[in-house]
Amino acid sequence: MVSAASLRYLFLAFLTYYVSVVIYGIRWKLVLRGVGRDAPLWELVKAILASIFMNNVTPMSRSGGELLRMAWVSKRANIPAGVSAVSIIYERILETIPVFALFLLGMSYFSSDEPLPFLLFVVGGIALIWIKWDAFVRLSLRLFRTPITEEEMDRISSLRGMHNLNIIAIALSSAVWLLDVARLKLITLAFGLNLTWSFIALISIANLLFGLVAFTPGGVGIIEGGLIGTLTYFGIPTALAVSITLLERFVSYVASSIVGFAVLLSSGGVEIWKALKSQ
Repeated sequence: MVSAASLRYLFLAFLTYYVSVVIYGIRWKLVLRGVGRDAPLWELVKAILASIFMNNVTPMSRSGGELLRMAWVSKRANIPAGVSAVSIIYERILETIPVFALFLLGMSYFSSDEPLPFLLFVVGGIALIWIKWDAFVRLSLRLFRTPITEEEMDRISSLRGMHNLNIIAIALSSAVWLLDVARLKLITLAFGLNLTWSFIALISIANLLFGLVAFTPGGVGIIEGGLIGTLTYFGIPTALAVSITLLERFVSYVASSIVGFAVLLSSGGVEIWKALKSQ
C-alpha cells in the first residue's frame, strides 16, 4: 500500500521536514546572539542534522544529539559547552508554548483526563525553571564544568527579559510545529485520506510523547507501535495505519538518519564526536 502513495505529497512532506530544520537553526542562532555569541547558520544547520542522526542511533531521546550539538559549536564557533547547553535548554523551554497549544488542540479526541496530572507536572516544572532561571543556569554550567565570565552570565540571565527575542523564538517554534502537523497531513493525503487538522494535531502530540518515553535508539519499535495503535484506535484501517506510519518514519527517521550521517562524515563530525567521547 505504501507504493500507492502520491509522490507529490511525499516530496512536500520531505520539504516541510527540512524547512523545519532550517527554522531550528535560525532559532538557535538568535538565542546564541542573545547571550553574546554567534555562529554561521549553515554550521548550526549541519550540527542539527548530525544531531538528528545521533539521536536516532543512541538510546533514549536526545541522548547523543544534544551533546554533539554542543561539541560542534564549541569546535566550529568557539562557544563554551555550558553556554551552548543553556541556549539549547532555553530553546526547549520556549518550545513548550506551541507544544502546549498543540496539546490542547488534540485533547478534544481523548476520552479520559489521565494525561492531565502529567501535563500539570510538566508545566509546573517549566514554571519553576523559569522562576529560578539564574540558579538553573549556574547549575547547568557547573554540571558541564564550563567557566564563563560574569558578563556572559549576565547575558544568559537576561534572556528571559529579552521580549523581542522570546516572541520571535516562540513564533519560530510555532512554525516548526505547524510544519510538523502539515507534514503528517501531507502523508495522510498521499494515501487519499483527508483527516481533520485537530486529529492530525493529536497524532503529532502522540508522536512526540512516544518519542519521549522511548528507550530504544530513535524510538524504533515503540514509536511505530504507538502510532499504529493510535491511528487504529481512532478508526483508521490497520493496513492504512501501517502505511501512514511507515511513510512518516521513512521521512522523519530513515531519510533523516541518512542525511545526518552524510553530514557527519562530510563535515568532520566524526572527529568531533570522538573528541567528545574521549572527554
